Amino acid sequence: MKNIYIVRHGETILNLLNRSQGWADSPLTRKGERQAETLGKTIKEMPITFDAAYTSDSGRARETARLVLNHSGNSSVPLTETETLREAAFGSFEGYDNDEMWEQAGLAVGISGMSRKSPIDLKIKAIEGIKKSDKINYAEGFEEVSRRIEDLKNLIISSEASSILLVSHSLLICCILHVLFPNGLKIDKVPNASVTKIHYSEEAFHLDYIGRTEEL
Repeated sequence: MKNIYIVRHGETILNLLNRSQGWADSPLTRKGERQAETLGKTIKEMPITFDAAYTSDSGRARETARLVLNHSGNSSVPLTETETLREAAFGSFEGYDNDEMWEQAGLAVGISGMSRKSPIDLKIKAIEGIKKSDKINYAEGFEEVSRRIEDLKNLIISSEASSILLVSHSLLICCILHVLFPNGLKIDKVPNASVTKIHYSEEAFHLDYIGRTEEL
């Protein structure tokens, strides 16, 4: 059996300003750094050890991963950066007010009244609206994101590690769950520096929990 711990990065400057950040990046706030350090200490107390660690190549995820590893007693585990774990690309909506981005994305696919607080299942549908409304042709649709997730599945399945840390982003984590568990899964939210745990056994993925910061 393989245990996979998927961590969302800590709070960032753009999170604080309610601005979208897909492939665009911003540093962790002081609170975000503390969140990652606290999560690392919680992991150490469990204790949870990792055989392998992967992070999005975005700075906010990379810094979160290093803080988690350093404070969890896993500092010797090599950290591998991969584009596979990047957030979805938002194109010309990078840095946009989050509420405005989701409102426009929703309207583009026939869903009115969307905002940053809209349910995750609606946001996944509205990813196509971001791509459709993107003025610079850099945004990803759900198909492109899903291809990256298939690459991630193959990485996990082929890995010899039995305990794997993945550090990524809120929407991408939700898309991973949607691809792996497509039938009726309800996702509330994935907080900053939270853990979503899945495991792989008997040639299938299984969900343990979503968005926890304790009782891991």
